[in-house]
Amino acid sequence: MAITKKSYEDLRQYWDYQRKVEYNKEMVHFMADRFEGRVYNDFGMVHIDEMKNVLWTKVDPKDYEEPRKGYVPANPKLRFEWEGGAYLPQPAIPHYDDEKH
Repeated sequence: MAITKKSYEDLRQYWDYQRKVEYNKEMVHFMADRFEGRVYNDFGMVHIDEMKNVLWTKVDPKDYEEPRKGYVPANPKLRFEWEGGAYLPQPAIPHYDDEKH
């Protein structure tokens, strides 16, 4: 269930923080996806979900970035009732030139 207008007005700081956490987690997961199939340990290739969890646990909350304008969380429970589908704004997505790396 999405966040209602009343709930947001009553708990604005709480919901803003929850969405900030989700934004940062989505960014870490987006970046981790770029390593899929390229990270190994002593036992072989590291599963991408394991890598996402490891990376996310390393992020210190004091380093969280504010969500970019237009961000809509992938988790429907953290979306406002007036928002559409999930959206990670293009300026938030790091650009890579695979030919140079």
